[in-house]
Amino acid sequence: MSEQNPDQMPDAQAVLQQLAASYAFVPQELPEGAEPPPEGAITLPVIEQEGTQFVPVFTSAEALATAGADPTTAVEVSVAQLAAGWPSDELWLAVDPSSPDGLTIPPEVVRALPGLVGAGQNGTV
Repeated sequence: MSEQNPDQMPDAQAVLQQLAASYAFVPQELPEGAEPPPEGAITLPVIEQEGTQFVPVFTSAEALATAGADPTTAVEVSVAQLAAGWPSDELWLAVDPSSPDGLTIPPEVVRALPGLVGAGQNGTV
């Protein structure tokens, strides 16, 4: 997984706004014997690379399948809604981590995503 910092991308604000306004697929493959989450809740899968923990999400069912996960068990969620309930200052968001265009987003930026929904070019409506 490449570690692209969104602040170093030429159109970082536009990319983050588009991501915030989109939906993502979150894999929901529970380990054998694990309890399913309560109704309406999702389980955030966590992967670790070089000491950093990431929650992988995918922008399409095809991207999810390419990564080797089962699209039929994934949950499609609003990225802004997911970010609004981000559980930890230690978890990064990995968008399409198996893709060469994958993006990793630090926790403080993830938490800012809901504020970008409907934002104009200057971050205002």
